[in-house]
Amino acid sequence: MSRTHLKGLLIFLLMAGGLGSANGQKLRKQASVGPCPDQKTYTGKYRNLAYGFSIVIPRGLRGHWNSARCVPDEKIGCVCMQDHGRFIPLADNASIEAFVGYEIDPEWSLRDYEREEISSLRKNPDLTEAKALRTKSMRLDRLRARRFAVQFVEKKQNVVIDHIIAWHQGVEYELILRTLAERLVKDEKQLARVLASWRLIP
Repeated sequence: MSRTHLKGLLIFLLMAGGLGSANGQKLRKQASVGPCPDQKTYTGKYRNLAYGFSIVIPRGLRGHWNSARCVPDEKIGCVCMQDHGRFIPLADNASIEAFVGYEIDPEWSLRDYEREEISSLRKNPDLTEAKALRTKSMRLDRLRARRFAVQFVEKKQNVVIDHIIAWHQGVEYELILRTLAERLVKDEKQLARVLASWRLIP
């Protein structure tokens, strides 16, 4: 099971089990003042104070809640998992994901993560012709990071994932572009805007 799948499973188990916290990820209550955070759209600058980073959603695009769905409650308002980032649709089949959470395996290196993600795509029976297009070291703001792009065929479509990951003090920061190969040049310009705006904040 890949680390991405493990993160998704962890979030699901927390919500399904009603646990108050795990690895510092806590349920929070929001006063009933309009729709829950997962029902809103967001524009402009996004700041995640819980995990200490910010991005700017490019002009003309909208961000959406990127965590487990909130649970509305008539008495206390919205019960939500901690905010894990924003999901930014670019088209029906393209998106940028800003995701953050705690490291599941702190002994892994960035290269280990990259190898595991690429291996997971290659082993996926629903995908064919998976191949790494490029891998490199880089900086996410002032953090050491890895960037790798993988192309594969899914449902007769050529899909590309351009993935950036960095770690800092036990926290995992990710930017992920998923798009079709024919849209890659266009959509990587939007990813470049989000990447240029990414900041580690106190």
